[in-house]
Amino acid sequence: MKQLLTYIIADDDAVYLELTQQQLLLIPNLHCIAACESAVEIIACLPQQQPDLLILDVEMPGLSGIQFAKSLLQLPLLIFISSHKAYAVDAFDVDAIDFLAKPVAPERLIRAVEKARTLKEMKNNSVANSGFKTADEETFFIKDKNAFVKVKYSDVLYIESLGDFVNIFLVTGEKKIVLVSMKSLEQQLPNAHFIRISRSLMVHKQKITAVETTMVSLGKIQLHVGKTFADAVMQAVVGKTAVKRFI
Repeated sequence: MKQLLTYIIADDDAVYLELTQQQLLLIPNLHCIAACESAVEIIACLPQQQPDLLILDVEMPGLSGIQFAKSLLQLPLLIFISSHKAYAVDAFDVDAIDFLAKPVAPERLIRAVEKARTLKEMKNNSVANSGFKTADEETFFIKDKNAFVKVKYSDVLYIESLGDFVNIFLVTGEKKIVLVSMKSLEQQLPNAHFIRISRSLMVHKQKITAVETTMVSLGKIQLHVGKTFADAVMQAVVGKTAVKRFI
């Protein structure tokens, strides 16, 4: 039997709020604590209720969904919904587990909720930061189900933060979800191999094929560089090795 997942949803558009709630009713073992029309309304609910998941519209009056998430000291799992895909970067920068574009397809919403359920189950069954262990200068271990699996640093493309978890994207196309915070991971991974490019992203330096002020490319994959990280990324990746043009 699937574990019960509790949530609070907020959207200032009453039509979308009702539509999303109807879609969520299709998902078993999912309990709605409150449906709100603004992020401000949620503030009144949180002292009494501790939801596993927040499903938030981005653009809401008074306080946006992203601003609200940034105001919380203890973050539940986060799913953002918006009509504007450009907000995706900001959403993942506050460790959202998913970003859904309106109108949301029911199967896409189901997949996002089930991801949240999987993360909750992993957290309940493990000790914080127990999913990652360094091995030597070239490898580390990640917990995959009940076993620790060895991974080469050179097999990692990039790492994405999901709050208490990370997604590790490998050169094989595989993605591994690991119970370890980005902060803890950054302290353990060798900076000779990896660099933080934003609050939510870390990349393998040798996999970077191009770097701009706001973007790095890993072949066909493009990742956003945070403003406060831009200078450090450019220096670490390019440094003094760039060929300069003299006139």
